[in-house]
Amino acid sequence: MDGFQMITLITWMAMSIRLAMPLLFTALGGVISERAGIFNFALEGMMLAGAFFGYYGSMISGSPWIGLLFAVIAGGLTGLLLAFTSVTLGVSQLVVGLGINIFYLGLTGYFYRLIDKTSGSAAVAPMFTNLKIPVFSSLPLVGEVFFHHNIMVYFGIILVVLTAWFLNKTTMGLSLRSVGENPRAADTVGINVFKMRYAATIVSGMFAATGGAFLTLTQVSRFLENMVEGRGWIALAAIIFGKWKPWGVFGACLLFGAADALQMQMQIIGVKIPYQIALMTPYILTMLALAGVVGKVRCPAAVGKPYVK
Repeated sequence: MDGFQMITLITWMAMSIRLAMPLLFTALGGVISERAGIFNFALEGMMLAGAFFGYYGSMISGSPWIGLLFAVIAGGLTGLLLAFTSVTLGVSQLVVGLGINIFYLGLTGYFYRLIDKTSGSAAVAPMFTNLKIPVFSSLPLVGEVFFHHNIMVYFGIILVVLTAWFLNKTTMGLSLRSVGENPRAADTVGINVFKMRYAATIVSGMFAATGGAFLTLTQVSRFLENMVEGRGWIALAAIIFGKWKPWGVFGACLLFGAADALQMQMQIIGVKIPYQIALMTPYILTMLALAGVVGKVRCPAAVGKPYVK
């Protein structure tokens, strides 16, 4: 392998990790809510809200941390709306989710045009910069791929560990899973189904908005209309392919990120194979997962079903 091929490989691997992160935050949020029985079809809209408010908060304050706070608050409030309509009112989670997606597509587009009209090209926001981990970042190959990212990348990986631990090792996590499998039985043993679903959906919104904020706080310094471009739906596919398990979802998001990075690299180096082939791969694997070809896929039994006490 010559020097150019090595650089291309390192660049592709590092890009794969970075491009997987928006999907990872969002998909982990979907795992939390769906394990509690709420099918979050609003992930796309929550990501858009996070992308815009993260950008706006960073722009007006001069700090990406404030921007991230704005995004998390917006996501939490959106999750609260979804929880109120789905848990309290018992409205179709699909209808509400699609409505939230359309709402934020219009709202963020309108705000973007207002800011663009008043501020023009100067409307840029501070972003998180890449960190070089002492010692590790200087390691050949490994250092550039794993230890030269912004702080949100490392936070995303830590979040996978914490989510897996929470769902599998804590009493509250096991209670949340029971609410998504058999809410009536959970209610019988004293678990408050409504509170658990409310909390899970609000946290889901926060995670998804963080995924959207990743785009404007680490990749570009401006918000662009509809810049999420379907990543919320890709996150849903990653949840299914990952079988509603944090580590499985992590692997699925890395696969999607690698495919996205591959098609970019193919265009840069001038490979004649259509780049759409690389983009198709994760979707094909998801369909195989749904068909049971790569292993049985079973969603939480009570997901999408309102609970009446």
